[in-house]
Amino acid sequence: MKKITLLLMFLSTFIFSTYAQQITLFDFGLSGQTTGGNWNDITNSVSGATNLIDDSGASTSEVLTLTDSFDDAINGWGTTTPDGALPFPSSATRDNFFGESVLFDDGGASSPSLELTGGFTLSGLEVGKYYSFKIFASRIGGEVSNRETLYTITGDAGAVTATLDATDNTSNVAAIYNVQPDSSGNITIQCETGPNNTNTYGFYYIGAMEMTKTDTTLSSDSFSINGLVNIYPNPSSEIINISLSLKQAANVKMNVYDVHGKLIKTILNENKPAGSFIQKWDRSSVSSGLYILEINADGKKHNSKLILK
Repeated sequence: MKKITLLLMFLSTFIFSTYAQQITLFDFGLSGQTTGGNWNDITNSVSGATNLIDDSGASTSEVLTLTDSFDDAINGWGTTTPDGALPFPSSATRDNFFGESVLFDDGGASSPSLELTGGFTLSGLEVGKYYSFKIFASRIGGEVSNRETLYTITGDAGAVTATLDATDNTSNVAAIYNVQPDSSGNITIQCETGPNNTNTYGFYYIGAMEMTKTDTTLSSDSFSINGLVNIYPNPSSEIINISLSLKQAANVKMNVYDVHGKLIKTILNENKPAGSFIQKWDRSSVSSGLYILEINADGKKHNSKLILK
C-alpha cells in the first residue's frame, strides 16, 4: 500500500509540474501577414484590446491593451528565415511594430511622426504567478546601424529591462524572467530606443513575443531550453518535428509520457553538439490523445504538451 501511495504521489507531482506552465504567443505586425492558429495576432499599432488564447488555442482571462501608440505605419522588413530553433515562425518574424526618437515621415496617416515610446498592458493575469518573456525583433537591410530596443517590463516588484539589436537579426531574443503582476493582475511592457542605438532615427521594434506563466520561478537555464524548443505541427496527426538549440554539447533525452506518467516512447537518447537540430518523430503507432514530451539536456528539463490527432 505504501508503494502504491508513493507512486500516486509521484504521478501527481509529475502531472502538476507538467501543467504548471502556460505559454502565450504574440505576433505584432501587418494584418496581411498574420500567423493565425494558436497565435495572438496584434495588427493595430495605435490602439485596441485583444482577448488572448494560449498556445493550445484555449481562451484565457488575459487581455493585451495597447496603451502607448507605436507608429501607425507597420514595418514589413523583418527576417523571413528565422533560426529554426526559435518558437517564432517566419510569419511572425517578418514584420514589426516600431517607433523612433527622431521625427520621421513614415507615410502613415499622422506623418511625420515621433513615437518616443510604444507599449501595452497585459491584464487579467494571475496574481502570485510568475511570467517570463522572450521578445524578438528583426529589421533586414536598410541603413547599416545598431537598431537596439530597450524593453522595460513592470510588475509588482518594479521595472526590469532587456535590450535587443534588430539589425539583420535572425536568432537573438531579449529575455526577462519571473515578473509577477501587480495587485490588479497587470504587467506593462514599454519599448523605446536603446542606449546603444546608432540609427539616424533611433528606430526601435517589437515583432513577436512568447510569454510563459509558471507557479514557481523559472531559471534562466530552463527558460533558455524552453525558449529554444519549437514543436510543429502541434496538434499533429503524422510526423512531429522537434527543433532544439543547445548552447553547448549535451546528452539529450526526449521521452513521451501519457497523462498518468507512463513512458510511451523514447524518441532520442544521444549526445548532441552545440547548435540547432531537428528531431523527427513518426507518431503513427501511438493513439490519439494528450501526451507530455520531456526534454532533458544534461539535467536541464523542459516539458511540453503534445496533442495527437
